[in-house]
Parts: sequence; structure tokens; C-alpha cells
Amino acid sequence: MKKHRPINELIHLEMKKQGFRCPDLARRLHLSNSSTYYLLSRPTIQIDRLWEICEVLQINFFHILSNQLQIDNSEQLFIDEEKEALKAENKTLKEVIKLLGSGS
Repeated sequence: MKKHRPINELIHLEMKKQGFRCPDLARRLHLSNSSTYYLLSRPTIQIDRLWEICEVLQINFFHILSNQLQIDNSEQLFIDEEKEALKAENKTLKEVIKLLGSGS
């Protein structure tokens, strides 16, 4: 099983990459420096706060986190394929009905 990185580590890495310091982020989030340091010291974060950080840093941490999940979506893939097959069959049946209706 792939180990995930805590969100605070991901934020720190991105801040470093962009040259953002904690006081810069605090200012943009309208928080005190101490609140921001505390926020970034924890491995969890509220969704609305993460959304704000995504906007400030212009990066989608939600997408990054979702890519860390190991979820088997094969059932959804099967459903999508079945749905497409039914759409194609429906189209064919409509064409047949149209042809039969115009042949009378």
C-alpha cells in the first residue's frame, strides 16, 4: 500500500518550491503568523482552509491527495462501458424504428 504524505508536508514543499514563506501565507490568508505556523504544523486541515491555500498557491492539493488514494474503480468503468453500449443500441433501435415507420 502506497504511503500518503500528510497535507502539511505537501503545503510546505509547494511553498518552498514557490519561494513562499509562512508570513507570506499568513498575510494572504488574513491570519496571524502564529496561527499559520500552527496550521502548518498539523497533518490535518479543514477543507475550507485547504481551499483557500489552494487559491493562494495556485495548486490543486485536492487532486494531489486524490491521486494518493488506492481505489479500485473497475466497477465504475464497467458501468460506464455498459452505459455507452446501451446508448449505441438505443441509437440503432431508433434508426430501425424510423426505417420501419417510413416503409409502410
